[in-house]
Amino acid sequence: MRCPTLSELPPPPPGKIGWPWTEESPQLPDTMPDGRPWPRVSIVTPSYNQGEFIEETNRSVLLQGHSNLEYIIIGGGSTDNSVDTIHKYEKRLAYWVSEPGRGQADAINPNFAFSFDRGRKRREFTV
Repeated sequence: MRCPTLSELPPPPPGKIGWPWTEESPQLPDTMPDGRPWPRVSIVTPSYNQGEFIEETNRSVLLQGHSNLEYIIIGGGSTDNSVDTIHKYEKRLAYWVSEPGRGQADAINPNFAFSFDRGRKRREFTV
């Protein structure tokens, strides 16, 4: 997925200005200077009750300007507003889920495996 531009994301909360609310990185061209496509960059964000920070994190990752981004969010069954915030950005995510787990490593490791597997065999997930 190509990183979205600022205008393609939900508007920032009132009073939020600067990076990543009202500023963005320049978009990379579709291909590297030698004509090959950019390699995929996969980012997995673990989150448990990080509602205060998850929107800024999402925007920061999504506004990097990369032309081949795979962004995955693994929530630990949050009880705050994290899931509502993730829903606002879900069309920009390769995958996300919020369910109880066993910590950050448990959230990150299997999902990097998912990321690497996608190049060989696409796995479908239901959120």
